[in-house]
Amino acid sequence: MKHKIVFFDMDGTLFQTTDGIIQDSTLAAIDRLKNQGYLVAAATGRGLNMLKPILDRVTFDYYVLINGGYVLDGDFNEIGAGPIARSDIQDLVELAGNNDLGLLFHFGDSSYIYNNFYPIYDFMKYTNSLDGVFYDQTQSFHHRHDPYQAIVLTRDSGIISDFIESHPDLRMDLINVRTNGFAYDLFHAGNDKASGIETVLEREGLSWDDVIAFGDSTNDIRMLEKADLGIAMGSASDFVKSFANRTTTSVYANGIFNAVKDILAEEE
Repeated sequence: MKHKIVFFDMDGTLFQTTDGIIQDSTLAAIDRLKNQGYLVAAATGRGLNMLKPILDRVTFDYYVLINGGYVLDGDFNEIGAGPIARSDIQDLVELAGNNDLGLLFHFGDSSYIYNNFYPIYDFMKYTNSLDGVFYDQTQSFHHRHDPYQAIVLTRDSGIISDFIESHPDLRMDLINVRTNGFAYDLFHAGNDKASGIETVLEREGLSWDDVIAFGDSTNDIRMLEKADLGIAMGSASDFVKSFANRTTTSVYANGIFNAVKDILAEEE
């Protein structure tokens, strides 16, 4: 076989976010890959605590979590991490408090709401990711544990853009969702799924030539572009699709199964 490892985005790719479903055809496709000797890995913006509805049905060889900020092997041992600097976190806590922004932090295996509980709670519920989410009224958990990502809810894009501009070690992705305002992922500027994947490749002695990657969103672009075979889901925007080698059908229309079927036929 030409390729050796397959990385899957979760939401909108392997996992139907709004209804919490993984199609049986997707599970069958993953089993076929494993039986043919491929390594199968998750590459997601989710933290480990938010993967429960997925891990109940799928076991991965590696976990590239929190947009590459936290990387685990198949036994959930940490093999790579890129936390946000404590000083940047403290500035963000103050920004949220002074401007009434919704704020949540993803740590290694838990998530803590700091500000505006219900908008953040509603967002996490909408994305089927309430497992391991707690409320820290003291806003102090980051003093004892490393945060790898923040989620900020606000309708004021300028306030986030200004904050990022004054904090060059951070970058952001916009998530437009049907909740109270817009959601922004903030994380260390050096982290993305591609950097997390490189940690896995180094450990396995592989290169990007060995990689197949599936994704549907802007945070998947670099891994789709760098993979030898990048596959965009049918629901992806034309912009995201432009970075992939090919496109499959959507997560609701057996997208993973259809692509894997073609790939295995080609590689056999």
